[in-house]
Amino acid sequence: MKPIEEHREILKKISDFAYANAITEIGFDKIYKVHPKDWDETFQNNFISKVHDGFKKAQKLVIDEILYYQNLVREKKTELKEYRRVKDTENHERVEIELQIINQRVSTFSHIMDGLAWQLLGGQIHIARRFHIGEDSSKFLDSSNIEHAIKVADNINESPLDFALISDLTNFIQIGDILVKKNNLVGTIELKEGKVNQEIKNFFRELEKDNIPITDKALDDKFDAKKAKQAKRMLRQDLRAERAVQVINSDKGIDPATEKPITVYTPTMKTVGYQQEFVKLSKALQSKSWAYVVLENCLHIGMYKEEGIAAIPAIEEILKAQKSNFIVIDWISITHNLSEPIFVKPLPPDFIIDILTGRVKVIIGLDFDNLIELFNEIGIETRWLSTKQTAKLKQKSNNTGMRIVNNRAISMKVPNLKETEIIIGDGIISKILYDNILPSNIAMTYLSVNEEE
Repeated sequence: MKPIEEHREILKKISDFAYANAITEIGFDKIYKVHPKDWDETFQNNFISKVHDGFKKAQKLVIDEILYYQNLVREKKTELKEYRRVKDTENHERVEIELQIINQRVSTFSHIMDGLAWQLLGGQIHIARRFHIGEDSSKFLDSSNIEHAIKVADNINESPLDFALISDLTNFIQIGDILVKKNNLVGTIELKEGKVNQEIKNFFRELEKDNIPITDKALDDKFDAKKAKQAKRMLRQDLRAERAVQVINSDKGIDPATEKPITVYTPTMKTVGYQQEFVKLSKALQSKSWAYVVLENCLHIGMYKEEGIAAIPAIEEILKAQKSNFIVIDWISITHNLSEPIFVKPLPPDFIIDILTGRVKVIIGLDFDNLIELFNEIGIETRWLSTKQTAKLKQKSNNTGMRIVNNRAISMKVPNLKETEIIIGDGIISKILYDNILPSNIAMTYLSVNEEE
């Protein structure tokens, strides 16, 4: 495994390509001398080409790193199996820790690519969520069609103004093998290799040419059971991609994951975050090993240097002493979460690298009892549901994402919304913990929505 300092250098190099290439190549003063809306076509195209050039360089390096670490995972799992067989507990535990580090590094590289996808989708995380359908995306690159994907992506990426992102490199893009930005539009490409796939694609084209609907019956009549099953899977993939692109372009359509109608409401209120608190805490770390702050009486943030790691349990102990309804997270888990990527947050680049490599730990706790109290004070009637009410809700498929704490869910009644009751879900909690939006701002945003307008 690569030493931590080498890993830090690689991570910094890739993130600089992914998020700062245009600034490096063109210059900060030249870019911000004129407001982007006043850029002429030549300057705009130059800027886009430099951004995409950085994306392309970052993608090539990420491919190399993920392939390296995934091969290392195979080696370590073989070692683990042997140590388990000979009952070598000490080496077994050592390799397990090494695997945790390796998997975190892979997730971090994929998180960089999540950030590229986020930029291609206009920085709209609610749109990005349409591309995540809850499938297991932890497959090895060399077990997928990565070589074909690289070839297709490289072909598209020959154009300076276009960019093709390989979906398997990300944590959350699960619709389409390639996400493409071309002619200022975003789309997806499904890569289908093999004789059978080509036969199915040709049949699809024939039906479309003759304006004949592609139905299950048509597929069953044309193919044997195995081919028909594959054809239906391809049809579902194409439909999901079509629906995802429709939502991107129109903010409404059919949700690819739930297959239910969806309308994306653009918030009318300005988002208010608390990232500046991270900066304040990081400055405090210059003179001590850990720092701590409480926001809006419900959000607890602790920051720790390596020598202050022993103080990490403090947040959990404080919350345990006060309340029983809370959660505590290590903020590095943002690399596994579908949220605004850490790289696009207004934080110093070196500080971000420190967090992602464990040099600095950020621990966040959320007190749900005080969160409920805050929402009520702002004007949203919010309450705990009983365990029996929660159990009934869990049986409904449309509430699978609700946040349950100690066997109870939380209900909100928001004025001006048609739904009589909204259950606080993982999306709201993610906005607080990972998008770093103040709880009060989330409550005020709900109050500002008026479906009747």
